[in-house]
Amino acid sequence: MRPVRVAQFGSFGALSIVQRPMWLYGAQHISIGDNVIILRGSWLAVERRAWDRDEPTLRIGNRVAIRTNCTMSASESIVIEDDVGMGGYVTVIDSKHTWLPGNPNVLAAPVEAAPVRIGKGTWLADRAAVAAGADIGEQCAIGPNTVVSSKVPDFSIVLGNPGRVVGSTRV
Repeated sequence: MRPVRVAQFGSFGALSIVQRPMWLYGAQHISIGDNVIILRGSWLAVERRAWDRDEPTLRIGNRVAIRTNCTMSASESIVIEDDVGMGGYVTVIDSKHTWLPGNPNVLAAPVEAAPVRIGKGTWLADRAAVAAGADIGEQCAIGPNTVVSSKVPDFSIVLGNPGRVVGSTRV
């Protein structure tokens, strides 16, 4: 599949694998580093509103490992730095829907977006959710079912909804 992936993505690093994505949209605006593995069933999307930008909207660093059925949707900017690991069913989305007065259809209303960053060496456990505006520091551990939508300092352990710092990953 390597020749296909190299042609599909904005950039596709050496020894990287994207295994049978469930959905791939705007791949030409996605940059994937070296030695990345994204397992089957994942959803990778750069929304149309970001297609006129020069830089990649979804940037995945080197040596990133993403387990099955993860969702990433970028309208503004998602940066996943080097050495990040994600458990299954993790969601990373940099936008949220709004409603227009008198129109109950959220799909017809404007989207609000804010950049997302996941710092080097961070681990996101199964079913964690990273929302618009999240800025997760380096070497953090985000617990299962945790929701992050704000700044997280380096070396933090975060649990809950909303996510709260409960410890440190420093040894």
